[in-house]
Amino acid sequence: MRFYDKLKVLPATLAGEVLTFPCPGCGTVSVENWNRFCTDCRSKLQRPSEPHCRGCGGSIDGILDYCSKCLEFGVRPWNNAFALFEINEFGRAMIHRYKYRGGIELARAFAQIGNETLLHAKTQFDMIVPIPLHWTRQLQRGYNQAQLFGLQLHHELNIPLCNIIRRCRRTRRQATLNREARIKNLKNAFVLRKGVSVDGLKILLIDDVFTTGSTLTEACRAMPGADITVMTIGRR
Repeated sequence: MRFYDKLKVLPATLAGEVLTFPCPGCGTVSVENWNRFCTDCRSKLQRPSEPHCRGCGGSIDGILDYCSKCLEFGVRPWNNAFALFEINEFGRAMIHRYKYRGGIELARAFAQIGNETLLHAKTQFDMIVPIPLHWTRQLQRGYNQAQLFGLQLHHELNIPLCNIIRRCRRTRRQATLNREARIKNLKNAFVLRKGVSVDGLKILLIDDVFTTGSTLTEACRAMPGADITVMTIGRR
């Protein structure tokens, strides 16, 4: 091989020798990963079928725009919903690690799937708004998982990340409550920050898990006049 040809392949050679990255799902090292899920882990995530439910982002089990679960809940205060995956055993393990075991490296892998999802949908937004944690819970956990996911989406999509709503009171953990208790627990839990107007803005509201949609519903009520689409990492 001529010296010039060796120079041309040098960057790729160095990348293969030095710049290798572990899959955030299984730890398999590859130059292609770059904090993405490897092909095997990606195949374990149960992606929703298309067309998806506009209420929760999950798969539709009929001919309507909404799944049977969302039809029971009635009208949602958003126009469309996306979920990166429906929660199976592997997806549950990834979310648990992300939320409770400090697996913040997963945020970028989730955001790359979110980027692909939104590019396929050809949807544009004025801003990304993450669901806020109460400050005491964020202090306890050390980070807001929706905020980190939103930050990586911001880098992927070049859309501003705006913390325009705040959690004005501490609530009980939603995972321990039934549907009625979830709704009551979050009543008036969010407020729009002073001096902020969202009238007519297209907002991507993001959270980690969609169960009943109670958290997202209350957050939407804090942003009257906005055109809201929701995105969650997982959908139960």
